[in-house]
Amino acid sequence: MPKLGEKGVSLVEVLAALLLVSIIATAAWTALSIGMKHTTAETSKTEIQQDANIMISQLSAAHRQSDSYKIQFQNDQLLLQTCSESGCGDFEPVLDKAYDFSGTVINGVSAPNESALIEPKKEHTNIQLELTRNGRSLSIQTTLTRIRTDRP
Repeated sequence: MPKLGEKGVSLVEVLAALLLVSIIATAAWTALSIGMKHTTAETSKTEIQQDANIMISQLSAAHRQSDSYKIQFQNDQLLLQTCSESGCGDFEPVLDKAYDFSGTVINGVSAPNESALIEPKKEHTNIQLELTRNGRSLSIQTTLTRIRTDRP
């Protein structure tokens, strides 16, 4: 006997629809999760690069404008003391963030615990800056230059 006027959804159809929705939701969640992890990693990398650029810019300014200056690494900070004919100022942090500077080399000497005196009028300064923070690291190698006036 034929059944007329049956309307509705069977249990199998409901389960099939739920399965498809859950597969699509899982794929979307996975893509979103991977995207968020990638964004976090790139943001961290960009932040370290920007901080390194600030450090190099400030060191370069000190190199070009000071008669001499001192660099010191203390408590995960890069400290800078500029000197002129009238004397030297206080050591000031170049950046307000803490980094691990292990591996940093200035003129062939590993990151000094004592202050390193730099005399820009007498020599160029080779710096290999190694920054590490939150598992991310960056290495920048540069030479700070200025017209040398130590020659006769």
